[in-house]
Amino acid sequence: MSIHPLSVEPDSARERLMRAGETLFADNRPNGVRLRELNTLAGVRNDSAVHYYFGSREGLLEQIVAAHMADVRQRVDECTQQLCSGDQSSPAAVRDAIAALSIPYAEKLSSERGRRFIQIMARVYEEPGSMPEFRYIPSSASAMNQIRRSLPNVPPDVLDERVRLITKFVIAAFAARTRMPADAPGRLDLNSFIVNLLDMATAAYFAVVPEPGHWPENWPRVHAETLD
Repeated sequence: MSIHPLSVEPDSARERLMRAGETLFADNRPNGVRLRELNTLAGVRNDSAVHYYFGSREGLLEQIVAAHMADVRQRVDECTQQLCSGDQSSPAAVRDAIAALSIPYAEKLSSERGRRFIQIMARVYEEPGSMPEFRYIPSSASAMNQIRRSLPNVPPDVLDERVRLITKFVIAAFAARTRMPADAPGRLDLNSFIVNLLDMATAAYFAVVPEPGHWPENWPRVHAETLD
């Protein structure tokens, strides 16, 4: 990828590095971003600038995520207060809880920097064991508790797996939306896209729980040397 410096505006080197980081981290896995590329895109001549301002490349990524999460946290607080304020336990309550957690991210689709943030989060979620929103958004626990209350018959280990996969699915869908041309055939309007996505996520939580070791008789066996 060719690197072209951002237009130099009357902002700080720190801010230019953050904007450059948003662009590069959106297009690459975190460990695939090089300091030289960051400096070039930010128009920063000091090779140690990233370490000076952020401590490391990972520190820069952390600051970018934290800056956007401040906006997301405020909206999640508002949405959970509206949608997760009682002790509801029903399919509708699960849908509301997913909406409370997802709408603040969907709102990021309205700006270029927000769309880059969504792409970054999709890549962050690809990292093993990564569920970063709980670290930044304490109120997200209210929404997750509402989901868990509504699924008492789903074993905890299965429910934990569904939380991980469905969360990644929603974020990945938002990221895919950022890359879809506005005139793409069949592209839903934003509201329809969000409602359809969250309805799909809700249905996934209520999928039939598989019996341990069960494999449908009419399915071919998976050919692999080892299975987890």
